[in-house]
Amino acid sequence: MKNNKASLIIWIVTIIVMIISTLVKTPIYDKWWFVTLLFVFAASVLYNIVKTKMWKNMLVFGIHASILIILLGGLLTFTTSQNGNMHIAENESVNTFKIGKDQIQMPFYVTLKSFDVVYYPGTMSHADYVSNVVISDDGNILKEGKISMNNILKYKGFRFFNEDFDEDLGGVTLTVQHDPWGITVTYIGYILMIISMLVLFIKKITTKTVPKSKNFAILLIMMMIGGFATAAELKTLPKDVAADLGDIYIYNSGRIAPMQSFAKDFACKLYGKPKYEGYTSEQILAGWMFYPNYWKGTERQKSKRDEVKHLVESFLTGAMMKIFPIQMPDGTVKWVSPNDNLPENVSEEEWVFIRKSISYLNELVVKQDYAAFSETLLKIKAYQQKNGAGSLPSDFRFKTEKTYNVWAKYNYVAYFMLCFGLLFFVIFCVYTAIGKQIPKRITTVSVSINWIIFAFLTFLIILRWIVAGHIPLAKSAETQHFMAWVSLLIAGIVAMRRKNGVNIVATGMIVGGLMMLVAVMSSANPKITPLVPVLSSPLLGLHVAVIMIAYALLGFMFINGLAAVIVRIFNKNASEEIERMAEISRGMLYPAVMCLAFGIIIGAMWANISWGTYWGWDPKETWSLITLMVYATALHKTMAPGLQKPMNFHIFCIFAFLSVLMTYFGVNYILGGMHSYAG
Repeated sequence: MKNNKASLIIWIVTIIVMIISTLVKTPIYDKWWFVTLLFVFAASVLYNIVKTKMWKNMLVFGIHASILIILLGGLLTFTTSQNGNMHIAENESVNTFKIGKDQIQMPFYVTLKSFDVVYYPGTMSHADYVSNVVISDDGNILKEGKISMNNILKYKGFRFFNEDFDEDLGGVTLTVQHDPWGITVTYIGYILMIISMLVLFIKKITTKTVPKSKNFAILLIMMMIGGFATAAELKTLPKDVAADLGDIYIYNSGRIAPMQSFAKDFACKLYGKPKYEGYTSEQILAGWMFYPNYWKGTERQKSKRDEVKHLVESFLTGAMMKIFPIQMPDGTVKWVSPNDNLPENVSEEEWVFIRKSISYLNELVVKQDYAAFSETLLKIKAYQQKNGAGSLPSDFRFKTEKTYNVWAKYNYVAYFMLCFGLLFFVIFCVYTAIGKQIPKRITTVSVSINWIIFAFLTFLIILRWIVAGHIPLAKSAETQHFMAWVSLLIAGIVAMRRKNGVNIVATGMIVGGLMMLVAVMSSANPKITPLVPVLSSPLLGLHVAVIMIAYALLGFMFINGLAAVIVRIFNKNASEEIERMAEISRGMLYPAVMCLAFGIIIGAMWANISWGTYWGWDPKETWSLITLMVYATALHKTMAPGLQKPMNFHIFCIFAFLSVLMTYFGVNYILGGMHSYAG
């Protein structure tokens, strides 16, 4: 027992030290005492392996052995790796790189043949950076290759990444990494952990002693496939005419989209929602375009005063109305506004069309000649389709985005989930407190409502996926939508397999509803923009999806714990129900911890490919590890025996969820770091 207490103390001290280090924002991970702490931690793991003869259970042994191997890999990287950078001009050969003030020589030369910036079609947004290099020795070419985002160049233990480039594109700065042992050893640990945890999970769900765990197998397989002015004071276009305005193309935020999307973003920026005083987004945009004096002062987003002021000023100058594509001599397409300096290759007729179209539209609005107005918009769109050929989104994608803009009512999804979730939560608590069975028809209704909301949210996610051109998991709001989707999926599957699933549905809806509400409040449908190059890796979607599955499961355990505490307060004799609730949460614990571990490993591999380091002690990385360790505590029955009691476990689930909140929200809004980009 003393050994178990000592292990628990070391475990807790390690967690506390990592928490303090992130809060005080002081780098401690290269300090001798922290390295010593990790040695003590590793020794504790090794001691318990030997003491308990853990090799008799090869899967549990594999998990704990993998921890030691990963720590060893980190130690080797810390002590033997070299990380620096080198600047190399086009057609220049270099065989040294800098680490601080030191020059490190390599046993070969690196020559830059060319460097290119790749753009998203028809835009000036960077899609990738490509360095074409040759590795040689004594004039002999040893290897040729390219360095781009998520595509590193490897040779004899050296790895090269793009770090920066010269303004004239005549040279680049490469990150050079030489880690002969650490990465290999660490990856061995990753593979061993993944295999051991996965096989152990399969063993758990197939054993006859834990039949309910089969629900989670089906679950995870499915999830991993997936100033006040009244209306009378304002002037704008009729709704149907304004809708025609939303049907032309515009270049905005690094991509080409329907004017409808721009109008929606514009309205949300100014008013915090896509509608104002009953006017649609397109009518709001038209009002600011043709009747700006009537609309000035209506802006509601006072908390974003400077940003809104800049937006209005930019819009009124016409700088944002980049709706005219021009074919450039080099074959690229440049989108311009009527007030931009036009290229010399523009014909006189085209020059007049670009310069005068918006003014002509304004004249037609004054005359209220809406038929001619709509006809002129058709001419502008025909011009766009002719000159913007090759850069425009497909007609299917364009129409899908317009459909998405109409149906993307995330605020209503959040309200419905929270209202029904709280209603069913109260029903469950009341019936349990008075010791009565919940009527079957209530359970049926709750499950049906759950699946209806799930289907609608699935519809929105699919639409967004089509429009964005990539799995929508790159931004914080998108991950929140996915977590809500996962919560509903978990609730639906688990509730269908239980006689009384109202509490499960309530939990899923509350978890998902809170996620949706946070997404609505934080960004209210963020713009669908091209991914920054480093986020284009397929590992990103897998990394985020697996982590979100874990968070959804932990969210269930949190709400389930709250319900158990409420039931205990009002019904001291509900021990049997509290035990059943604890059984549900325990069934979710291992899959959640497994998904957390897998998510961290996938994230580390992604970081290693993109940035050249598999672990950088970034606040998000550190808090992910903290969360993993906190919840893993409950898996160790001998180290934390008190958590085997139902109420103790429920209370643990409530307080442990604070680490999830800190990892997901606290790091983004308090600590910052590399992972705070996902806005």
